[in-house]
Amino acid sequence: MAAVMAAGISDWSSLPDDILTLVMQKLEIPDLLSAGAVCSSWRAAWTAVRSVRFPITDKSPCLLYSCEADDPDLATFYSPSNNATFKVRLPGPAFRRRYMVGSDHGWIVTADELSNLQVINPLTGAQIDLPPITELYNVESFIDEQGNLMYNDYEDSMHLDDPLGFPVPYHPQRLRLFLYFRVILSCSPSAGSECVVLLLHSPDGQLSFARIGDHGWTRLTDIENLWDRGYRHAIYNKNDGLFYLLHFQGSIHMLNLNGPSPVVNEILKEITAWDNPTKSIVMTPCGDMFQVWRCRELRWNDAPVQFPSEDSDDVHDPCQELYTDEMLLYKVDIDGQKLDKMDSFEDYVLFLGFNSSVCLSAKDFPNLRPGCAYLADDSYEEIGINKHTLREVGIWNFKSETLESLSDPQSILPWLNWPPPIWITPSIL
Repeated sequence: MAAVMAAGISDWSSLPDDILTLVMQKLEIPDLLSAGAVCSSWRAAWTAVRSVRFPITDKSPCLLYSCEADDPDLATFYSPSNNATFKVRLPGPAFRRRYMVGSDHGWIVTADELSNLQVINPLTGAQIDLPPITELYNVESFIDEQGNLMYNDYEDSMHLDDPLGFPVPYHPQRLRLFLYFRVILSCSPSAGSECVVLLLHSPDGQLSFARIGDHGWTRLTDIENLWDRGYRHAIYNKNDGLFYLLHFQGSIHMLNLNGPSPVVNEILKEITAWDNPTKSIVMTPCGDMFQVWRCRELRWNDAPVQFPSEDSDDVHDPCQELYTDEMLLYKVDIDGQKLDKMDSFEDYVLFLGFNSSVCLSAKDFPNLRPGCAYLADDSYEEIGINKHTLREVGIWNFKSETLESLSDPQSILPWLNWPPPIWITPSIL
Protein backbone atom coordinates (compact mmCIF):
# COMPACT_ATOMS: atom_id res chain seq x y z
CA MET A 1 0.00 0.00 0.00
CA ALA A 2 2.93 2.34 0.72
CA ALA A 3 4.12 1.77 -2.84
CA VAL A 4 0.68 2.70 -4.12
CA MET A 5 0.66 5.94 -2.14
CA ALA A 6 4.22 6.78 -3.16
CA ALA A 7 3.29 6.36 -6.79
CA GLY A 8 0.43 8.79 -6.31
CA ILE A 9 -2.16 6.33 -7.54
CA SER A 10 -5.72 7.31 -6.64
CA ASP A 11 -7.49 5.20 -9.27
CA TRP A 12 -7.54 1.60 -8.03
CA SER A 13 -8.14 0.36 -11.57
CA SER A 14 -4.64 1.65 -12.43
CA LEU A 15 -2.80 -0.40 -9.83
CA PRO A 16 0.31 -2.05 -11.30
CA ASP A 17 -0.12 -5.76 -12.06
CA ASP A 18 2.67 -6.82 -9.70
CA ILE A 19 1.00 -5.04 -6.76
CA LEU A 20 -2.41 -6.46 -7.71
CA THR A 21 -0.97 -9.95 -7.84
CA LEU A 22 0.71 -9.52 -4.46
CA VAL A 23 -2.53 -8.35 -2.85
CA MET A 24 -4.67 -11.06 -4.44
CA GLN A 25 -2.29 -13.77 -3.27
CA LYS A 26 -3.08 -12.74 0.32
CA LEU A 27 -6.87 -12.78 -0.07
CA GLU A 28 -9.09 -15.52 1.28
CA ILE A 29 -10.91 -17.47 -1.44
CA PRO A 30 -14.28 -15.65 -1.05
CA ASP A 31 -12.57 -12.25 -1.39
CA LEU A 32 -10.42 -13.49 -4.26
CA LEU A 33 -13.46 -14.66 -6.23
CA SER A 34 -15.11 -11.27 -5.70
CA ALA A 35 -12.01 -9.33 -6.72
CA GLY A 36 -12.23 -10.58 -10.29
CA ALA A 37 -15.48 -8.71 -10.79
CA VAL A 38 -14.21 -5.31 -9.63
CA CYS A 39 -13.05 -4.03 -13.04
CA SER A 40 -11.71 -5.31 -16.33
CA SER A 41 -8.20 -4.04 -15.64
CA TRP A 42 -7.91 -6.39 -12.66
CA ARG A 43 -8.90 -9.41 -14.71
CA ALA A 44 -5.45 -10.48 -15.92
CA ALA A 45 -3.91 -10.49 -12.44
CA TRP A 46 -7.01 -12.16 -11.02
CA THR A 47 -6.92 -14.91 -13.66
CA ALA A 48 -3.27 -15.68 -12.93
CA VAL A 49 -3.76 -15.85 -9.17
CA ARG A 50 -7.05 -17.75 -9.41
CA SER A 51 -5.48 -20.55 -11.45
CA VAL A 52 -3.10 -21.23 -8.55
CA ARG A 53 -5.31 -20.48 -5.53
CA PHE A 54 -8.51 -21.99 -7.00
CA PRO A 55 -7.34 -24.64 -9.50
CA ILE A 56 -10.77 -25.98 -10.44
CA THR A 57 -11.69 -25.99 -14.12
CA ASP A 58 -14.98 -27.91 -14.21
CA LYS A 59 -18.18 -28.43 -12.21
CA SER A 60 -17.40 -31.82 -10.74
CA PRO A 61 -17.50 -32.61 -6.99
CA CYS A 62 -14.58 -32.08 -4.65
CA LEU A 63 -13.84 -33.88 -1.40
CA LEU A 64 -14.09 -31.46 1.53
CA TYR A 65 -12.12 -32.41 4.63
CA SER A 66 -9.82 -31.26 7.44
CA CYS A 67 -6.04 -31.73 7.51
CA GLU A 68 -4.30 -32.39 10.82
CA ALA A 69 -1.59 -29.81 10.12
CA ASP A 70 -4.13 -27.02 9.50
CA ASP A 71 -5.94 -24.66 11.81
CA PRO A 72 -9.30 -26.03 12.99
CA ASP A 73 -11.22 -23.50 10.86
CA LEU A 74 -9.44 -24.38 7.59
CA ALA A 75 -11.07 -26.79 5.13
CA THR A 76 -9.35 -28.49 2.20
CA PHE A 77 -10.95 -29.17 -1.19
CA TYR A 78 -9.59 -31.99 -3.32
CA SER A 79 -10.77 -32.26 -6.94
CA PRO A 80 -10.34 -35.77 -8.42
CA SER A 81 -11.04 -34.35 -11.90
CA ASN A 82 -8.28 -31.74 -11.64
CA ASN A 83 -6.09 -33.71 -9.21
CA ALA A 84 -5.63 -30.50 -7.26
CA THR A 85 -6.26 -29.14 -3.77
CA PHE A 86 -7.00 -25.72 -2.31
CA LYS A 87 -8.02 -24.41 1.09
CA VAL A 88 -10.69 -22.10 2.44
CA ARG A 89 -11.30 -20.62 5.87
CA LEU A 90 -14.84 -21.17 7.14
CA PRO A 91 -16.77 -18.85 9.46
CA GLY A 92 -17.17 -19.93 13.08
CA PRO A 93 -17.69 -22.32 14.68
CA ALA A 94 -14.48 -24.00 13.59
CA PHE A 95 -14.78 -26.49 10.74
CA ARG A 96 -13.25 -29.24 12.87
CA ARG A 97 -16.00 -28.85 15.46
CA ARG A 98 -18.80 -29.42 12.95
CA TYR A 99 -20.54 -32.61 11.84
CA MET A 100 -21.29 -32.98 8.11
CA VAL A 101 -24.85 -34.13 7.38
CA GLY A 102 -25.43 -33.00 3.80
CA SER A 103 -24.25 -31.02 0.79
CA ASP A 104 -25.84 -29.77 -2.41
CA HIS A 105 -25.77 -26.75 -4.75
CA GLY A 106 -22.33 -25.73 -3.44
CA TRP A 107 -23.46 -25.59 0.22
CA ILE A 108 -22.75 -27.95 3.10
CA VAL A 109 -25.12 -28.71 5.97
CA THR A 110 -23.40 -28.99 9.34
CA ALA A 111 -24.33 -29.54 12.97
CA ASP A 112 -22.46 -27.50 15.58
CA GLU A 113 -21.58 -28.58 19.11
CA LEU A 114 -25.07 -27.64 20.33
CA SER A 115 -26.39 -29.99 17.61
CA ASN A 116 -28.01 -27.07 15.77
CA LEU A 117 -27.88 -27.07 11.97
CA GLN A 118 -26.38 -24.46 9.64
CA VAL A 119 -25.98 -24.27 5.87
CA ILE A 120 -22.67 -22.82 4.67
CA ASN A 121 -21.20 -21.93 1.30
CA PRO A 122 -17.48 -22.55 1.82
CA LEU A 123 -16.45 -20.40 -1.15
CA THR A 124 -18.42 -17.26 -0.24
CA GLY A 125 -18.44 -17.70 3.55
CA ALA A 126 -22.23 -17.24 3.64
CA GLN A 127 -23.82 -19.03 6.60
CA ILE A 128 -27.51 -19.42 7.51
CA ASP A 129 -28.93 -20.93 10.70
CA LEU A 130 -31.66 -23.52 10.30
CA PRO A 131 -34.39 -23.92 12.96
CA PRO A 132 -32.94 -25.10 16.30
CA ILE A 133 -32.87 -28.72 17.29
CA THR A 134 -35.48 -28.19 20.00
CA GLU A 135 -38.02 -27.33 17.29
CA LEU A 136 -38.06 -31.00 16.28
CA TYR A 137 -41.04 -32.76 17.84
CA ASN A 138 -38.94 -35.42 19.60
CA VAL A 139 -36.24 -33.23 21.20
CA GLU A 140 -36.39 -31.10 24.34
CA SER A 141 -33.68 -29.35 26.36
CA PHE A 142 -33.14 -29.40 30.12
CA ILE A 143 -30.50 -28.43 32.68
CA ASP A 144 -28.91 -31.27 34.63
CA GLU A 145 -27.94 -31.24 38.31
CA GLN A 146 -24.52 -29.75 37.49
CA GLY A 147 -26.11 -26.87 35.57
CA ASN A 148 -25.19 -28.22 32.13
CA LEU A 149 -27.39 -28.02 29.06
CA MET A 150 -28.70 -31.44 28.04
CA TYR A 151 -31.19 -32.81 25.52
CA ASN A 152 -33.81 -35.51 25.75
CA ASP A 153 -34.33 -37.41 22.52
CA TYR A 154 -37.62 -39.30 22.64
CA GLU A 155 -37.20 -42.74 21.16
CA ASP A 156 -39.84 -45.28 20.15
CA SER A 157 -42.43 -46.52 22.58
CA MET A 158 -44.71 -49.55 22.39
CA HIS A 159 -47.28 -47.92 24.67
CA LEU A 160 -50.22 -46.23 22.97
CA ASP A 161 -50.66 -43.87 25.93
CA ASP A 162 -47.07 -42.63 25.54
CA PRO A 163 -46.90 -41.40 21.90
CA LEU A 164 -43.54 -39.68 22.30
CA GLY A 165 -41.80 -42.73 23.69
CA PHE A 166 -39.12 -42.70 26.35
CA PRO A 167 -36.50 -39.94 26.71
CA VAL A 168 -32.81 -40.70 26.16
CA PRO A 169 -30.52 -37.96 27.57
CA TYR A 170 -27.63 -36.66 25.45
CA HIS A 171 -24.90 -34.09 25.84
CA PRO A 172 -25.41 -31.40 23.16
CA GLN A 173 -22.36 -32.35 21.08
CA ARG A 174 -23.35 -36.05 21.10
CA LEU A 175 -26.98 -35.90 20.01
CA ARG A 176 -26.10 -34.73 16.49
CA LEU A 177 -24.31 -38.05 15.89
CA PHE A 178 -27.46 -40.08 16.53
CA LEU A 179 -30.27 -37.70 15.54
CA TYR A 180 -29.42 -36.65 11.98
CA PHE A 181 -29.39 -39.15 9.11
CA ARG A 182 -28.96 -36.68 6.23
CA VAL A 183 -30.24 -33.36 4.84
CA ILE A 184 -31.43 -32.65 1.26
CA LEU A 185 -31.75 -29.14 -0.25
CA SER A 186 -34.16 -28.31 -3.05
CA CYS A 187 -31.97 -25.45 -4.35
CA SER A 188 -29.29 -23.04 -3.20
CA PRO A 189 -30.11 -21.52 0.22
CA SER A 190 -29.27 -18.14 -1.32
CA ALA A 191 -32.77 -18.36 -2.86
CA GLY A 192 -34.24 -17.75 0.61
CA SER A 193 -37.66 -19.24 1.32
CA GLU A 194 -37.71 -20.96 -2.07
CA CYS A 195 -35.17 -23.41 -0.65
CA VAL A 196 -36.78 -26.38 1.11
CA VAL A 197 -34.62 -28.27 3.61
CA LEU A 198 -35.66 -31.92 4.00
CA LEU A 199 -34.33 -33.64 7.14
CA LEU A 200 -34.17 -37.41 7.63
CA HIS A 201 -33.74 -38.07 11.34
CA SER A 202 -34.33 -40.37 14.29
CA PRO A 203 -36.30 -42.13 15.44
CA ASP A 204 -35.67 -44.56 12.59
CA GLY A 205 -35.75 -42.33 9.54
CA GLN A 206 -38.62 -39.94 10.13
CA LEU A 207 -39.06 -36.79 8.01
CA SER A 208 -39.26 -33.09 8.86
CA PHE A 209 -38.81 -30.04 6.67
CA ALA A 210 -38.34 -26.29 6.85
CA ARG A 211 -37.80 -23.43 4.45
CA ILE A 212 -34.90 -21.02 4.77
CA GLY A 213 -36.04 -18.37 7.24
CA ASP A 214 -38.50 -20.62 9.09
CA HIS A 215 -38.34 -20.69 12.88
CA GLY A 216 -39.47 -24.30 13.28
CA TRP A 217 -39.50 -27.74 11.69
CA THR A 218 -42.66 -29.27 10.23
CA ARG A 219 -43.02 -32.97 10.89
CA LEU A 220 -44.28 -35.09 7.99
CA THR A 221 -46.75 -37.50 9.55
CA ASP A 222 -50.27 -38.84 9.04
CA ILE A 223 -49.97 -38.31 5.27
CA GLU A 224 -51.56 -40.76 2.85
CA ASN A 225 -49.02 -43.12 1.21
CA LEU A 226 -46.19 -41.96 3.52
CA TRP A 227 -44.50 -44.43 5.85
CA ASP A 228 -44.26 -43.17 9.42
CA ARG A 229 -40.53 -44.00 9.47
CA GLY A 230 -37.84 -46.05 7.75
CA TYR A 231 -36.52 -43.55 5.16
CA ARG A 232 -32.78 -43.72 4.55
CA HIS A 233 -32.10 -41.61 1.47
CA ALA A 234 -33.68 -38.93 -0.71
CA ILE A 235 -32.98 -36.75 -3.73
CA TYR A 236 -34.59 -33.65 -5.20
CA ASN A 237 -35.44 -33.49 -8.90
CA LYS A 238 -35.31 -29.90 -10.13
CA ASN A 239 -37.07 -30.89 -13.38
CA ASP A 240 -40.36 -31.74 -11.68
CA GLY A 241 -39.88 -29.97 -8.32
CA LEU A 242 -40.36 -33.17 -6.29
CA PHE A 243 -38.42 -35.05 -3.63
CA TYR A 244 -37.92 -38.78 -4.13
CA LEU A 245 -37.76 -40.76 -0.89
CA LEU A 246 -36.08 -44.15 -0.56
CA HIS A 247 -37.31 -46.48 2.19
CA PHE A 248 -34.98 -49.13 3.62
CA GLN A 249 -37.28 -51.76 2.09
CA GLY A 250 -36.52 -50.37 -1.37
CA SER A 251 -39.84 -48.61 -2.00
CA ILE A 252 -39.74 -45.11 -3.51
CA HIS A 253 -42.18 -42.28 -2.80
CA MET A 254 -42.61 -38.90 -4.51
CA LEU A 255 -43.02 -36.01 -2.07
CA ASN A 256 -44.60 -32.77 -3.27
CA LEU A 257 -44.12 -29.82 -0.90
CA ASN A 258 -45.16 -27.16 -3.40
CA GLY A 259 -48.83 -26.89 -2.41
CA PRO A 260 -50.72 -25.92 0.75
CA SER A 261 -50.22 -29.43 2.19
CA PRO A 262 -47.74 -32.25 1.46
CA VAL A 263 -48.71 -34.86 -1.11
CA VAL A 264 -47.08 -38.29 -1.33
CA ASN A 265 -47.37 -40.95 -4.02
CA GLU A 266 -45.73 -44.38 -4.07
CA ILE A 267 -44.02 -45.09 -7.40
CA LEU A 268 -42.16 -48.29 -6.48
CA LYS A 269 -43.44 -50.91 -4.08
CA GLU A 270 -41.48 -52.64 -1.35
CA ILE A 271 -38.61 -54.78 -2.68
CA THR A 272 -36.95 -56.27 0.41
CA ALA A 273 -37.54 -56.54 4.14
CA TRP A 274 -33.93 -55.82 5.11
CA ASP A 275 -32.26 -52.55 6.13
CA ASN A 276 -28.85 -53.88 5.08
CA PRO A 277 -27.26 -53.08 2.62
CA THR A 278 -27.27 -49.28 2.69
CA LYS A 279 -29.41 -47.97 -0.16
CA SER A 280 -29.09 -44.76 -2.21
CA ILE A 281 -31.24 -43.31 -4.95
CA VAL A 282 -29.59 -41.80 -8.03
CA MET A 283 -30.96 -40.01 -11.09
CA THR A 284 -28.97 -39.82 -14.33
CA PRO A 285 -28.75 -36.63 -16.45
CA CYS A 286 -31.29 -38.13 -18.86
CA GLY A 287 -33.78 -38.87 -16.07
CA ASP A 288 -33.31 -42.61 -15.48
CA MET A 289 -33.54 -43.67 -11.85
CA PHE A 290 -31.24 -46.15 -10.12
CA GLN A 291 -30.80 -47.67 -6.69
CA VAL A 292 -27.27 -48.30 -5.43
CA TRP A 293 -26.89 -50.82 -2.62
CA ARG A 294 -23.67 -50.56 -0.61
CA CYS A 295 -22.68 -53.70 1.30
CA ARG A 296 -20.24 -53.29 4.18
CA GLU A 297 -18.40 -55.76 6.36
CA LEU A 298 -16.70 -55.38 9.74
CA ARG A 299 -12.95 -55.78 9.84
CA TRP A 300 -10.63 -55.60 12.80
CA ASN A 301 -8.28 -52.61 12.76
CA ASP A 302 -5.45 -52.42 15.29
CA ALA A 303 -3.83 -49.30 13.80
CA PRO A 304 -3.54 -46.32 16.17
CA VAL A 305 -6.36 -43.81 15.92
CA GLN A 306 -5.27 -40.21 15.35
CA PHE A 307 -7.13 -37.46 17.20
CA PRO A 308 -6.97 -33.70 16.60
CA SER A 309 -5.50 -31.81 19.52
CA GLU A 310 -8.82 -30.57 20.87
CA ASP A 311 -9.97 -34.18 21.32
CA SER A 312 -6.74 -35.51 22.79
CA ASP A 313 -8.50 -36.67 25.96
CA ASP A 314 -10.73 -39.07 24.00
CA VAL A 315 -9.93 -42.72 24.58
CA HIS A 316 -10.77 -45.26 21.87
CA ASP A 317 -9.54 -48.83 21.77
CA PRO A 318 -8.71 -50.49 18.47
CA CYS A 319 -12.02 -51.66 17.07
CA GLN A 320 -13.88 -53.15 14.18
CA GLU A 321 -14.51 -50.79 11.29
CA LEU A 322 -16.84 -50.87 8.30
CA TYR A 323 -15.46 -51.42 4.80
CA THR A 324 -17.35 -51.56 1.50
CA ASP A 325 -16.95 -55.05 0.05
CA GLU A 326 -19.71 -55.04 -2.58
CA MET A 327 -21.94 -52.59 -4.43
CA LEU A 328 -25.07 -53.55 -6.33
CA LEU A 329 -26.55 -51.37 -9.05
CA TYR A 330 -30.22 -51.54 -10.07
CA LYS A 331 -32.22 -49.63 -12.64
CA VAL A 332 -35.67 -48.72 -11.38
CA ASP A 333 -38.47 -50.08 -13.60
CA ILE A 334 -41.54 -48.18 -12.45
CA ASP A 335 -43.85 -49.71 -15.06
CA GLY A 336 -42.79 -53.23 -14.15
CA GLN A 337 -42.55 -52.43 -10.42
CA LYS A 338 -39.13 -54.03 -10.15
CA LEU A 339 -35.40 -53.44 -10.01
CA ASP A 340 -33.24 -54.59 -12.93
CA LYS A 341 -29.69 -55.49 -11.90
CA MET A 342 -26.96 -53.76 -13.93
CA ASP A 343 -23.43 -55.13 -14.30
CA SER A 344 -21.81 -51.89 -15.47
CA PHE A 345 -22.35 -48.16 -15.52
CA GLU A 346 -19.83 -47.09 -18.15
CA ASP A 347 -21.65 -43.95 -19.33
CA TYR A 348 -21.75 -42.35 -15.88
CA VAL A 349 -19.76 -41.40 -12.80
CA LEU A 350 -21.30 -41.38 -9.31
CA PHE A 351 -20.46 -39.47 -6.14
CA LEU A 352 -22.00 -40.93 -3.00
CA GLY A 353 -21.80 -40.13 0.71
CA PHE A 354 -23.57 -37.64 2.94
CA ASN A 355 -23.90 -35.41 -0.13
CA SER A 356 -26.98 -35.43 -2.31
CA SER A 357 -26.11 -38.16 -4.80
CA VAL A 358 -24.42 -36.88 -7.96
CA CYS A 359 -24.50 -38.65 -11.34
CA LEU A 360 -22.40 -37.16 -14.15
CA SER A 361 -22.05 -38.05 -17.79
CA ALA A 362 -18.63 -39.69 -18.20
CA LYS A 363 -18.03 -38.08 -21.60
CA ASP A 364 -18.44 -34.60 -20.08
CA PHE A 365 -15.78 -35.29 -17.43
CA PRO A 366 -13.00 -37.23 -19.15
CA ASN A 367 -10.62 -36.98 -16.18
CA LEU A 368 -12.98 -38.97 -13.96
CA ARG A 369 -13.23 -42.75 -13.92
CA PRO A 370 -16.22 -43.93 -16.01
CA GLY A 371 -18.36 -46.68 -14.58
CA CYS A 372 -17.21 -45.92 -11.06
CA ALA A 373 -18.64 -44.51 -7.83
CA TYR A 374 -16.53 -42.05 -5.83
CA LEU A 375 -17.36 -42.89 -2.22
CA ALA A 376 -17.23 -41.03 1.07
CA ASP A 377 -18.33 -42.51 4.38
CA ASP A 378 -21.98 -42.00 5.32
CA SER A 379 -22.36 -44.76 7.94
CA TYR A 380 -23.92 -42.48 10.55
CA GLU A 381 -24.44 -45.33 13.02
CA GLU A 382 -20.74 -46.22 12.96
CA ILE A 383 -19.72 -42.54 13.20
CA GLY A 384 -21.93 -42.13 16.27
CA ILE A 385 -20.23 -45.03 18.02
CA ASN A 386 -16.65 -44.43 16.82
CA LYS A 387 -16.30 -40.75 16.02
CA HIS A 388 -12.59 -40.76 15.16
CA THR A 389 -12.03 -44.17 13.59
CA LEU A 390 -11.31 -44.68 9.90
CA ARG A 391 -13.65 -42.91 7.48
CA GLU A 392 -13.77 -44.83 4.24
CA VAL A 393 -13.02 -42.85 1.07
CA GLY A 394 -12.34 -44.53 -2.27
CA ILE A 395 -13.52 -45.44 -5.78
CA TRP A 396 -15.77 -48.42 -6.43
CA ASN A 397 -15.29 -49.95 -9.89
CA PHE A 398 -18.56 -51.60 -10.89
CA LYS A 399 -16.91 -53.63 -13.66
CA SER A 400 -14.07 -55.14 -11.61
CA GLU A 401 -16.13 -55.07 -8.38
CA THR A 402 -13.24 -53.64 -6.40
CA LEU A 403 -12.67 -50.66 -4.12
CA GLU A 404 -9.68 -48.62 -5.24
CA SER A 405 -7.74 -45.73 -3.76
CA LEU A 406 -8.98 -42.23 -4.45
CA SER A 407 -5.63 -41.01 -5.81
CA ASP A 408 -1.89 -41.24 -5.64
CA PRO A 409 -1.08 -40.51 -1.96
CA GLN A 410 1.43 -37.89 -3.10
CA SER A 411 -1.23 -35.80 -4.86
CA ILE A 412 -3.72 -35.40 -2.02
CA LEU A 413 -3.29 -34.02 1.48
CA PRO A 414 -4.20 -36.62 4.14
CA TRP A 415 -7.57 -36.13 5.79
CA LEU A 416 -8.69 -36.41 9.36
CA ASN A 417 -11.55 -38.76 10.14
CA TRP A 418 -13.40 -35.90 11.84
CA PRO A 419 -15.32 -34.13 10.52
CA PRO A 420 -16.32 -36.89 8.09
CA PRO A 421 -15.09 -36.01 4.57
CA ILE A 422 -17.94 -35.07 2.24
CA TRP A 423 -18.39 -34.45 -1.50
CA ILE A 424 -19.38 -30.96 -2.57
CA THR A 425 -19.66 -29.26 -5.96
CA PRO A 426 -18.16 -25.77 -5.41
CA SER A 427 -20.39 -22.83 -6.36
CA ILE A 428 -20.46 -19.13 -5.57
CA LEU A 429 -24.27 -18.96 -5.88
